Amino acid sequence: MRVLILSHFNMIKGPIEVLKIPEDFPFNDLKNIPKHLNLVHKDFFIYDYETFKTANLVFRVPSKMGRTDYEELMISVVSINEHVSPKIFQSTLKKFEEELTNIKNLYKVLYNSSKESVTKLLEIKELLHKYHQEINNIDGLNLNVNLTNNFPWGTHICYFYQKEEDLMDILLPYIKTGLENNEFCVWVISEDLNEKEVKTKLETKIKNFNEFLKKGQIEIFPFTEWYLKDGEFNFQRVLDKWVQKYNYAISHGFSGVRVTGHTAWVEKKYWKDFSEYEEEINNVVGNYRMIVLCTYCIEKCSIDEILGIIKTHQIATIRKEGFNLLKIFSS
Repeated sequence: MRVLILSHFNMIKGPIEVLKIPEDFPFNDLKNIPKHLNLVHKDFFIYDYETFKTANLVFRVPSKMGRTDYEELMISVVSINEHVSPKIFQSTLKKFEEELTNIKNLYKVLYNSSKESVTKLLEIKELLHKYHQEINNIDGLNLNVNLTNNFPWGTHICYFYQKEEDLMDILLPYIKTGLENNEFCVWVISEDLNEKEVKTKLETKIKNFNEFLKKGQIEIFPFTEWYLKDGEFNFQRVLDKWVQKYNYAISHGFSGVRVTGHTAWVEKKYWKDFSEYEEEINNVVGNYRMIVLCTYCIEKCSIDEILGIIKTHQIATIRKEGFNLLKIFSS
């Protein structure tokens, strides 16, 4: 079940509920959310507590109430008894925020009972219903990667494999599904693969692959061109390139972007910077119609590295000897 809540945000008392959909759903633990503000990033943070998780976005609107120049509000998606990362709701919350802040004199609705405020309250309720429907419709994309769940746009996945066959068993269907769904696909390869070999495998697996290629629906990059431009890894440059690719894809009529990046190139000297990049990409992917699948050879990773990788992804799957041994749904 998913609940959408608009509230005043108060660091001392906790959020003070304004509106909620469904209106009759009891949720008394909202006040505990500020205790977890250490997870805040650009006003977006996650609250994870036993049977429920929340995605929360804090924002301000101008106010003329005298005691302050602004009102601090929060919109929250509460997902109950679901194995899904709250991060997938981030882009929806931002769209909801944008529409709310476009309502002139929004602060009056929170305090006044005038005819104008009643009209604006109905407008807000309509928006609440609209975005509650949107979050309920987030039932995912079929990634076709032997994962039993569908995951929506904005999902960041890591996949640990042992052998090249395991890697291809995942990546070829993953790319095939994207192409058939009119998605723009990007595959960043490492030194243990080359572009010719990858294209040959894709031609074997995907009917009319060359037509997708001519159409410009898939691009394959060596890691030296994508990650290590001029021999240096600059994660902000890489993040900017993903946004550029997304803008290109949408402007050319594709429904979204499907990405996979192979990490065999990541040497120890790049590990810290690359881990920061993996963390930061969550904030990029969550804003767009993008799916990102990062692949790691499990035999090249230490236990500490595996735990660190899992922490920076929403979904983790470990595959060994042809079987998915473990699936982890991270917040």
